[in-house]
Amino acid sequence: MRILIALLAIAAAAPANAARGAPPSDSPLHAYVVGRYAAIDNEVALAARLLEEARAARPASISATRRAWDLAILTGDQPRAFQLARALAAAGEADPDIIVTQLVEAVIRKDWPQAARLRQKLGTQGWPMVAGPIIDAWLAAARGDSAAALLLLDPQRHQGFMRAYVAEQRAHLLASLQRWDEAAGAYREARSGGGVAGLFLRQGHADALAMAGRRDEALAVLYPGDRPTALMRETLQAGRRLGPVAADARQGLGWLSVRLAGDLARERAEPLALLFARLSTFLAPDLPISWMSAADALGRAGYTQPALAALDRVPGGLGLDEALRARRAEVLAAAGQDEAAGALLKAAAAAPGASAGDWQSLAAWHRRGDRFEQAAAAYGTAIDRFGAALGPAVWNLHYLRAMMRDRAGDWRGAEADLRTVLQLYPNEPGALNYLGYSLLDKGERLAEARALIEQAAALRPGDGGIIDSLGWMQLQAGEVDKAVITLERAVSLEPLDPTVISHLGDALWQQGRRIEARHRWRQALGLGGDDGLQRRLQARLDYGLDAAPAMLAQR
Repeated sequence: MRILIALLAIAAAAPANAARGAPPSDSPLHAYVVGRYAAIDNEVALAARLLEEARAARPASISATRRAWDLAILTGDQPRAFQLARALAAAGEADPDIIVTQLVEAVIRKDWPQAARLRQKLGTQGWPMVAGPIIDAWLAAARGDSAAALLLLDPQRHQGFMRAYVAEQRAHLLASLQRWDEAAGAYREARSGGGVAGLFLRQGHADALAMAGRRDEALAVLYPGDRPTALMRETLQAGRRLGPVAADARQGLGWLSVRLAGDLARERAEPLALLFARLSTFLAPDLPISWMSAADALGRAGYTQPALAALDRVPGGLGLDEALRARRAEVLAAAGQDEAAGALLKAAAAAPGASAGDWQSLAAWHRRGDRFEQAAAAYGTAIDRFGAALGPAVWNLHYLRAMMRDRAGDWRGAEADLRTVLQLYPNEPGALNYLGYSLLDKGERLAEARALIEQAAALRPGDGGIIDSLGWMQLQAGEVDKAVITLERAVSLEPLDPTVISHLGDALWQQGRRIEARHRWRQALGLGGDDGLQRRLQARLDYGLDAAPAMLAQR
């Protein structure tokens, strides 16, 4: 808003400036400039109007048209986004972002030949390398060639993260083909992790089982006690169908867009994440996860009101109230309205019908504000009030409280919570690693620490954080050569984690590979991290590993 106020002041002085050649306030250039700054200032409605004025006055202006398209995507103006994408393509602006927007329009219109032509234009570099085979599969299914579609979505033909994308989409495709037993098996294989996406994959799994006549198995899938799953279970017990997660190409590609948006956001590719999040709402406005994805992307980009409006589009009656309230609070807090976020969550926790999830959301708000004691207390309230009803599932609340107690300086309380977790789930890798690494770091019960970390690594060998703990433990034990090998593996799993990379640097230094060690420290320093880590890394670069602690103590 400050930028806009300044621009409006400039606009008021326009008559005096006109003689010196400044654009008058009613000129297309003025509308374009102010519209650009309105977009920067997150005044998206004003920006869209002003940029449209500029584009209408100069329809041949590629830059104005491109900015207008950007804002149409941002505001969710589907007809405008499609129209401007066609105009840009006709003007030769055929980059992948414009092409995929046109492809989405073709899929919505079921213009499969046009969608296939646009798919070929996408190529195979960057994100099309991931999306391409999945788009090809759904287009083949739309043409009636289910065999080709399933061949393209064979997980055995793919590696790494791509395999997870394909496995999930194969489950959706099998369900759309009404091959229920196969779909149930595919969903079972595809389900991993939690969150809202995991919730809806559980729905797909249960729906496929029920449609295959395996109702008891479907009910077993819906056993966890969160509110959305409980409502799904009630629906099935009442003899009603849950419904598919992705019934056709439109919804399948909507799911793909949601997944791409989430992964791109984690890679800090915000503009592209926002594009795919919005495209998911174009493709699948009937899927709640599309609007939740859009809200996440908009909130991260600082577009508060559009983010809140997207959350308002999620229908009620799905048991998602707690998740939506938590997201609203995150959006408000990110916009600097932390008190409003806290008031929202405190009111929900204080309400007569408050749930464990409401107290978890309040605890998470305290955590984001570094109020770790209050966060631990909120988790404690959830444990005291709802632990008995949750049964063994209460382990997660103990785990979360352990982290907050640790951050608040209450290690003994944190240790007690971690040991409670391991009583409930002796093979929980995260708790094993957390307790083991903490004991190692504090120099306590080192034999137990080693056993805990080694058990965690055996249970989850693909977790870079756990493998880092294993390598760090080996280094502290003087097993330098073994530690270097283990920490190199950890870095391959977590290539952007400054702590993991710094540990490898320490191991390389102790192995005598000083130049490589400095390279790793410099790499870790460039990735950021907390102030303490940054200071330690800089001291290592300045003085070497051996002298760094003493020199830091003198500062």
